[in-house]
Parts: sequence; C-alpha cells; structure tokens
Amino acid sequence: MLDRRFFLAAGAALVVAGPLFAQHADLEPGPEAATEAPVPRRYLMEDAWGNALTDEDFLGKFVLIYFGYTGCPDVCPTTLSVIADALAGLDEAQAARVAPLFVTVDPDHDTAKLLQEYTAVFDSRIIPLRGPKAYTDHMVAAFNARYERIVPDPAQPERYSIDHTASVALVGPDGQLIKRYPHGTTGAEMAADLKVQIAAVPEQ
Repeated sequence: MLDRRFFLAAGAALVVAGPLFAQHADLEPGPEAATEAPVPRRYLMEDAWGNALTDEDFLGKFVLIYFGYTGCPDVCPTTLSVIADALAGLDEAQAARVAPLFVTVDPDHDTAKLLQEYTAVFDSRIIPLRGPKAYTDHMVAAFNARYERIVPDPAQPERYSIDHTASVALVGPDGQLIKRYPHGTTGAEMAADLKVQIAAVPEQ
C-alpha cells in the first residue's frame, strides 16, 4: 500500500500514466488576494463519490481549498501532507469544524477513483472535488487562483505538466475568504492558526 512518503520521495521521478512531470512553477493569486475584498465565491462541483456539492454545503465550516492535480510531482504532495499534519494537530472537535478540499485542475485525467485513492494516502478527511472544465475554471476564478497547462511538444499532447497556484485558501463559516496560507507554511503553523480562527467563531 502506498503512503504519502512515496509521493514526497518520488518527486520529479514519479511516473504514472498521463502527465509529463516537468519542473513545476507556482502561479500565485492576482491583486485581489492582497485586498481580500468580499466577493461572491459560488461554485458547483462533484466529489469523488458522485455527490454534487456547492459552496452552500460548506457554510458553517472552515474550508481549506487547494487546487492541484494527482500528477503534480512535488508541490501537491507536500501541501496535502501539510494539510494532513494540520488536521492531526487539531483536537476532534476542532477538526470536525474544518472541511479540507482538494480540487483537481486536471479533471480529464483525474478520475473519481484516482482522486479517492490519492487523497486517502494523505488523510481520509480530505474531500476531492472535480467537475467539467467550465465548472473547474469557474471555481478557480472565484478564488482568484490560476493554472496553466504546459505541453512542451504539441505532437505529444498527453505529455504535459500543470503550473498552478500553490497557496491554500481558508474560507470562513460565512463563506468569505479569510486568508491564504502561502506555500511553505508548515502543518504546525497551519494548525496553530486554525485553532485561533476556530476559537474566534463560536459554533452555531
């Protein structure tokens, strides 16, 4: 059975059917991220078990949102490990108030089954979401994130990598974006901040 150490150790040498694991570049959010202006962040996606989910399904929760893909050689495994470590750093009641989402930006390759297996390697509480490209693009734009598919050789379109925003968005129980955890945040740092955020908002 694979565990997350496999993904962390494999890095750019990891080989599975599909994407070419090239050097990864991060695409950070644009200017809106600095203002954190309240804007509607509506979305409709499907989890890996076939359930349609919208932003309204997560109202009342602190939601961690990370955009990535299963073929990511380094940043995604590292970030999902950080999220898993952060969840482990919370007590049961605190963790129950957090909904961690892994949203694939490669829905054509990342099947529901693959997403189930991939996220389970890190923490079974991570909810994998996928949707048609138009729905994916809408959710990415709603959180001011970005991604770009890189195809080095047009004659081999199946060999590609995807550059994408590496930060993790934190959305509050009211559905508003609270902050972004930059790439490099540790699990302990994320857990400590989540404890503060959770303590500041009494559970309804």
